[in-house]
Amino acid sequence: MRRRATYAATAAVVLAAGLTACSSDEPVDDAPCAATATSRDDGSRSINIPTAEVTVLSPGEGVAQPLTVKPDTASPQEVTLETSSIEASIAPTSANDGTNEVQKTEQQLATPITARSVCDDPTDLEFRIGTPTSKDTNLSSLLGALDGSTGGLSFAAGMTPTRLRLKPTDASESPARSALEQSLIGSLDYAVPLPTSPVAPGATWRSVRTVSAAATVTQTMNVTLAARDGDLLTLDVTVDEEPVNSVFAIPGSEAKLHINRYSMTGKGSITVDLRRLLPTAGRMSMKGGRELVGDDPNRPILQQNEFTLVWRKSQ
Repeated sequence: MRRRATYAATAAVVLAAGLTACSSDEPVDDAPCAATATSRDDGSRSINIPTAEVTVLSPGEGVAQPLTVKPDTASPQEVTLETSSIEASIAPTSANDGTNEVQKTEQQLATPITARSVCDDPTDLEFRIGTPTSKDTNLSSLLGALDGSTGGLSFAAGMTPTRLRLKPTDASESPARSALEQSLIGSLDYAVPLPTSPVAPGATWRSVRTVSAAATVTQTMNVTLAARDGDLLTLDVTVDEEPVNSVFAIPGSEAKLHINRYSMTGKGSITVDLRRLLPTAGRMSMKGGRELVGDDPNRPILQQNEFTLVWRKSQ
């Protein structure tokens, strides 16, 4: 099962334990850029983000120009990330009487983020979380305590995130921490990398990354530079995922299921500002399903998954 919010139902057990020891209410520097990458050594939980291999398929038409990332250190970036996941499972009941049990899990989270490039190393980003909101009334009451949570992101060439660092506040509880972490990881799993060679509008490139969790999948992302206006890029994206093997490891246990069938595809459009390390706008939606089989091949578990992410300027 994947790491992102789409699979929050099965990942929650693992995350609840992992997030307990990485919280703080320490004040942070509010200058236009971050004096240092504080999150590297303040006890933040460090999470690896799978890297992507990028291949240019077509350089586009017209004069090719480099997509030079030059983060702004004169002002912070104010952006809101919204993620929504739905997972529905259909499985035979334990009575084995031919009836099925249906379980549905939904999670939605909108998180305001203030992000600042590190003054002397703009490939590093420090951020502060505002108060997230959710349509889930049970979760919503816990989210206020996340206000003031901090973290950071490391980036490689092509605006590719490589490591997330996250430090929720001491006052926040495990369900809220888990929702925040899953939302951030989900968005980063779908980060759109840029080619390091010059391209013109209409250029296309392919990004391939391997994401390992309960199921290990190969994610293939095809990207088109739909438009460029100075440092602003409009990127049209399609995504397809395929499992590397048939193993599905149930989080929190040593049990494994067999992946009999699997599909996950999606598309979207993302706006990137080369002066900012987080997307400034855009939406991407994924949808798919899988069939999992245990010891009895006549009792498969059918799962349907949806995941949507939206980036927008904070109000």
